[in-house]
This record gives sequence, structure tokens and C-alpha cells, in this order.
Amino acid sequence: MFREITVHRLSAGTVFKLVATGLACTIIPFSVLMGFLSLFGASTVTWNQQTVTGVYGLIASPFIGLVVVLFLTMFLGSCVTFGLWMFSKLRPMTLLVKDVESSGQPFQEPEKP
Repeated sequence: MFREITVHRLSAGTVFKLVATGLACTIIPFSVLMGFLSLFGASTVTWNQQTVTGVYGLIASPFIGLVVVLFLTMFLGSCVTFGLWMFSKLRPMTLLVKDVESSGQPFQEPEKP
């Protein structure tokens, strides 16, 4: 079951977590796939403008994917944070959120330090 909430602004940390999670779940598996293809001789992994193939391509591909995710998260996270900050000056946002309880798992309060 979804619930509608109204927020005036999202924190920068929340935006960066969302951007980093979305990018990591797509770019890292794609780079591992490219590393797997380089294992069989395809020139899909490059580092310092040199093609890396074989086992080294398979080993290097997740690290290259992680570096790409970090740089894109810094750039896109900053842009999205700035854009949402500007939008928050105009009006609040309404978001649809899915409660944890309605997804079949019991809700647990986070521990407070």
C-alpha cells in the first residue's frame, strides 16, 4: 500500500544515497559484464587508453565501474541536489512511499545512539 507524503525539501545526504544506489545497481553489473566479455578477448575494458583483456580485464572492470559510479554520483548528486533545492523554493513536493509494514516485513524502529 502506498501513502502520499508532502516534503518541503530532501536532505543532500538522502539525494546522494538515492543517486549512488541507483547508479551502483546499474553501472557496476554492466562493467562486470564488460569484464566478462573481455575475458574472452573482446576489447570492452580500457584503462589509460589501453585495452585490458583476459583475466586482468575481468579483475579491473568492477573497480572501473566503482570509479565511474563515484564520479557520476558526485556530479549528478550535486546537480540533483541543487535542482531540488531550487524547486523547494517554489512549492513542496508530494511523494508516494510504500510502507515497510505493507510489504510483508514487520517494521522495526531504528536504534537511537
